[in-house]
Amino acid sequence: MERTLHSGELSRAVFAQAGAADDTEIRALLGSVPMNGAWRIGFGREPSFFACPAPAGDAEHTLVARRDGRLISVGSWSEREVWLRGKCETIGYLHGLRMVPGTAGPMCVLREGYASLAREIAGSQAVAWFTSIDAANTRARRVLESRASGLPRYLRIADYLTRVIPVSSRGPASPGGAAESIGELNGFLNREGARHDLALKWSEARWRALARSGFTTDDVVVVRRKGRIAAAAGVWDQSAWKQVVVHQYPRWVARLRPVIGLGAACLGSPGLPPAGHAVPLAGVFPFAVAEGCGDVLGELWHGLAGVARRRGIYWLALGLDASDPMWHHLRRIGISYRTILYWVCGAGFPDLLPALEEQIIRPECATL
Repeated sequence: MERTLHSGELSRAVFAQAGAADDTEIRALLGSVPMNGAWRIGFGREPSFFACPAPAGDAEHTLVARRDGRLISVGSWSEREVWLRGKCETIGYLHGLRMVPGTAGPMCVLREGYASLAREIAGSQAVAWFTSIDAANTRARRVLESRASGLPRYLRIADYLTRVIPVSSRGPASPGGAAESIGELNGFLNREGARHDLALKWSEARWRALARSGFTTDDVVVVRRKGRIAAAAGVWDQSAWKQVVVHQYPRWVARLRPVIGLGAACLGSPGLPPAGHAVPLAGVFPFAVAEGCGDVLGELWHGLAGVARRRGIYWLALGLDASDPMWHHLRRIGISYRTILYWVCGAGFPDLLPALEEQIIRPECATL
């Protein structure tokens, strides 16, 4: 459904849900405009923007804005079932907001974009909406935290740390395989998820959806203690439809990239590619460890490295709450960057936000 809007003397902007005719321009915009921050990271969407399956099988939509027929902005949203306060709830996630640099009246486009999005989601069953912003993207944070008229409020949930960890090419390529029933694995993932707000709800339907993107239990490693699952994690390679491209490294990384490359070579890893190239990276997904079983992380990671080698992956990205105690048990090598998670409320979004439990949140970085 199209929305035609006026902004003073500016030409009208037209907002509509994206379709196949928008594919080439969307990919060009995403490929040329990375996220602002210390790490200038972009996401390629080759061979087609619409070839990307919805995150973990959940519904996904994209809104485009055009002025005088030219694409000026794009943004996406998805809805997913997660755990909140020990209950399964539907929440929404906003992501992929990009605007063509130099667009006239950017604040007006932003306001009207959110107004159009609010109309699009008016019938949603989501009880809340959230998003993530690079902690170093101070410009976007300043605007979105400003509570400017016409914009929704952005309320901070938590700091989120993603660590990109090299995988040595030296070692066996694990065949993977959880070697248990989907029911047992889902039971474990959901028990652990219920202890962590924003963790995904797992079901057979989710696994079927993921299988269509090539991700199955063959990509999952399970560690047992006394016959019971103590930890489970997988390697989800999304490079067939979504590529992680570093457009610009932080200065210190750019200076040390040759040294990092030497260190990676000692580990049998290819190191960081030149700026502008895709990183051979996969997300650790899912990730669940039973309470009091942090000592299994070494064994779990060893298994993940084997699955990654089988997949030809030499960097794994793991994202956790910055205050998650799991970080104390995990390898400290690698490169880290921080994002901030926010509730998005008001201006057409749900205003009654769920009160999170006093516990660590656990959204999956592969779906952010």
